[in-house]
Amino acid sequence: MTPEVWTAVASVGTFIVIAATAIAAIVQLHHIRGSNQIVALNEFREAFESPEMVRARANLGMLAERLKDPAVRRELESPVLPDWYQHMQFPCRLMETLGGYVKHGIVNADIVIDLWGAPIARFWDAMAPAIVIMRRTRGDALYENFEMLAALIKQYIAAHAGKVSLYPKNLVRIAPPDRWAEEDKAAR
Repeated sequence: MTPEVWTAVASVGTFIVIAATAIAAIVQLHHIRGSNQIVALNEFREAFESPEMVRARANLGMLAERLKDPAVRRELESPVLPDWYQHMQFPCRLMETLGGYVKHGIVNADIVIDLWGAPIARFWDAMAPAIVIMRRTRGDALYENFEMLAALIKQYIAAHAGKVSLYPKNLVRIAPPDRWAEEDKAAR
């Protein structure tokens, strides 16, 4: 073999090694992204189940009643939010962060919708009246990632006949029939 053939073979070999390295790097990046997503989702789950969130969810009904009072609405426009509202800041910031993760592709929207779609949408519906009042003085960017996340969830629900379920269409459901449904319905 001539030196030119050896050079050509070496060049092809180098190309194959570089291509294999690039493919391995892409696969590794995909796994790292998956790991980062798992970490982010786990941290969100822990925060979503925290005492702060439980307290905020318990007070959502109170918020709708409070907003009927013009003095309360003025309090929400002030630069410093009232003490009674402070416990609502945690969940709004949590949803804002998760919405940002979804918007920037750090976390997959389908996973978020599947795991927490319905409660996030309900939380947005309850919080939105207060948020729009606070936006009077803080601007439309306030909690816009939270709003975007709720909009994505509502869009999904509308497109799927009101159901927040990503159960595979081709997979047979195995839950047994509700054998007490009629009895319980009659007892009401």
